[in-house]
Amino acid sequence: MDLTEFIKICRLLYDRKYVVGSGGNVSIRDGNLIYITPTGLSLGFLTKEDICIADLNGNIIKGKPTSELNMHLKIYQNKDLINAVVHTHSMYCTAFSTLDKKLKLVTPEAEMVVKKIAYVDYFPCGSLELAENVSKCLEDSIILKNHGIVTLGKDITEAYIKTEVLEEVAQLNYIMNNLK
Repeated sequence: MDLTEFIKICRLLYDRKYVVGSGGNVSIRDGNLIYITPTGLSLGFLTKEDICIADLNGNIIKGKPTSELNMHLKIYQNKDLINAVVHTHSMYCTAFSTLDKKLKLVTPEAEMVVKKIAYVDYFPCGSLELAENVSKCLEDSIILKNHGIVTLGKDITEAYIKTEVLEEVAQLNYIMNNLK
């Protein structure tokens, strides 16, 4: 599998500060396999060789995947049309989540790309409870209380664009709330 676009998206997430340090994780599905970012490495510096592989049953074929592997697996197991998952700790979305504030989709692009946002209560990172609650969401843009966001797509570019638009909406909400 060509992972060029995968690495490009990981670097964009890092460069745009949607993730910092070794936070966040990304995966794509190819048939019965998922290619997923490793634990403990920065998305901004990954190489193709760093990408881990697991099957949809959770059997690890290569590497040491992110601690959020269960969340990615549950999403793919429950959503046949989803082939990419992006999970970030983007600053504005996470800030709003800690305050229990819902975001308003204030731009036409947000209404078209994000459509509707799901909100998931706090569950510990990497926990099965988090994985199960996220995978039950009908929406493709999900805000995790005190944690970050998860965006889903038919491919990695679509999931990435949802991340970008969702974080922009959070920034606009912040600005609007401070201009009142």
